[in-house]
Amino acid sequence: MTMRSNLPASPARWHLLGVGRIFAIAALMLAACGGVPEEPLVTPPASKVSEPAPPAPPATVLAGLYKGTLDSNPSREFLALVVPDVGKNVHVYGWYYNAIDLHLAHLYEGQLELGIEGNAANVPQSWRVIEGVNSYPANASVSASSLKQLLAKLSITRSSVSSYTLSAEALPQAGYDVKTSPMDLSNSSWNGHWSSRNDTAVGRLQFGSNGTPDVSGTNWPCFSGNAPLTWKWTPQPLNYFKVTLSLGSITSCQWEKQTLEGVATVSTQNGVYQLDMMLLDGKGAGISYRGTR
Repeated sequence: MTMRSNLPASPARWHLLGVGRIFAIAALMLAACGGVPEEPLVTPPASKVSEPAPPAPPATVLAGLYKGTLDSNPSREFLALVVPDVGKNVHVYGWYYNAIDLHLAHLYEGQLELGIEGNAANVPQSWRVIEGVNSYPANASVSASSLKQLLAKLSITRSSVSSYTLSAEALPQAGYDVKTSPMDLSNSSWNGHWSSRNDTAVGRLQFGSNGTPDVSGTNWPCFSGNAPLTWKWTPQPLNYFKVTLSLGSITSCQWEKQTLEGVATVSTQNGVYQLDMMLLDGKGAGISYRGTR
């Protein structure tokens, strides 16, 4: 027989039972309200929206044919042809006419490394300036330039005045379109002047049906008689030619048995077609030609 105690519960037991009821009631209330809330009591600050990155500064673009002056002297014509080179570099060829003989060209040649916002830096040891029989190293830097203009500082290493400012404008598209292939020179004839060191010579540059040049009509020892000459004209996409001239055994010519390399371009100036060519020996000397038709 099970004995059942009739003794009243102890105070501690009543206390535990009361606490249990409180927790049970609280649990029922939470359940009725949808359970424990998932959102924290304190809302964290909203993360900042990232601002868009500023656009990159525009890269400098130089290409084509520019005509201008040195030191703002209108009598000092400077014609500059800028063509692509390796990587970010461009190659600059310049004809500068400022001698007693107006047909004698001083030749500028070197490379620039394109930067941003119209700037381009000098490529060390790449620049040469050919003034008659003399050849000097030089430096060049470009600022605020584009396909429309060429602004450069030129510094020539020699004892006389050596710093110049070149300000040139791109030829109008009607006179020179950099984005086209050069014109077909087949069956064309050009009348002009050759320039070599301190000498100039009147000469005709005539192209046959296959595009091979003929300079036999030029009264210059390097071209006179049956001079053995080998020409190579290679059209480039940006409206210029790469030109190579190899001279054979010509004892009366200072370029005997040498190969000269350079560029040529055709533009429309003063209502006529104008051909400008520069050929260099890689040692700081060269010849040039300007003819019209």
